[in-house]
Amino acid sequence: MKRNSTLFSIVLTVLLTLFIIHPEVYSQENAAAQTLTKEQLALKKLEDNVQKNQNKVDKLTAKLAESDSLINAGNELDQEANTNLETLEKEYAAYTKEMSAQMKNLEKSKKKQSDEEIKTIDKEMKALEKEYNTGVKDFEKKIAAENKKMITAENMVKKGIEKEKLNKPLLKDAQKALEEAKLKLEEYENQ
Repeated sequence: MKRNSTLFSIVLTVLLTLFIIHPEVYSQENAAAQTLTKEQLALKKLEDNVQKNQNKVDKLTAKLAESDSLINAGNELDQEANTNLETLEKEYAAYTKEMSAQMKNLEKSKKKQSDEEIKTIDKEMKALEKEYNTGVKDFEKKIAAENKKMITAENMVKKGIEKEKLNKPLLKDAQKALEEAKLKLEEYENQ
């Protein structure tokens, strides 16, 4: 243990000595920054300005791409919901027609039957009516889900359009600022 503390003391002493004797070793960055001429500083400032404006243009371009994809996704979702609704309406019409035909058949079969058979047919009609009502509820749930999907799609498109309206003028301004910064840099370099 004593050997470890002695080794540590030696390393610490060497490091402190380096800091005290050769402080310029650790401050090379500051020395390099101080040795830049006014022309180099001006050039660096112009280059930094170009880079800052380029970053801004890139960021706004990404936001516009995001708003475009939001609009496209909303439109696709709306088309899907409309297609599903059309399919559901056709299925619902076919289901209603089939159930009505079954009810009519049961009603016709009731006419020439005994009282006991009529009671059996009435039970079948009640069961068929219950099945029909359950089926109608299922269709209503599916239709409600597609309507909700359409509302979601509409909101996505609206949000995308709002973002697009917000970011397009900002992008134009940023592109203009970038062109001006590039022009200033080019003029400075050509002096």
